[in-house]
Amino acid sequence: MILLISSLLHPPYHLQTSPVLTTHLYSRLFENHSELITLFTKFRQLRTRDEQAESLELAEHATMVMNSIDEGIKAMDNVDFFFGLLHQIGASHRKIPGFKKEYFWKIEHPFLEAVRLTLGDRYTDNMDNIYRITIKFLIETVVRGYELAESKEPNDNEKKAINSEEGNSSSKTDKGS
Repeated sequence: MILLISSLLHPPYHLQTSPVLTTHLYSRLFENHSELITLFTKFRQLRTRDEQAESLELAEHATMVMNSIDEGIKAMDNVDFFFGLLHQIGASHRKIPGFKKEYFWKIEHPFLEAVRLTLGDRYTDNMDNIYRITIKFLIETVVRGYELAESKEPNDNEKKAINSEEGNSSSKTDKGS
């Protein structure tokens, strides 16, 4: 699957990250899913489309995300690097309070729309199929990274047991003094 997608996305079909693509992607993402912007403390104040479009910080973040997608596509020939990169991206989202793995899927349609606008006449039905398969595979892999990180974290019962043990050891220390 990876090699097939990789071979299909070599130039002229390989998509380079562009400001138009990035701006459109995030504009659509936050327009259609305004709840997502509230997950990012430094972007919460950006309520309108104009504020989002003018934010340099948001543009930098959007470019970083698109570069990650682009790097993931380019790395499909190196399977270990590809999975490592995308799993790391998924795992890093565990640190964002309130983030849910389902949110990754919300980028699918804005991404496809941005690619269509960027490629213009080169965006054929065949290209649409290729990019649909590609973005789904990328998102599935990122979600898997999120899930792997989630499975390594202690669950609520384990956290309670750890906190209880810490409380018991500190009360034993207090009694001993």
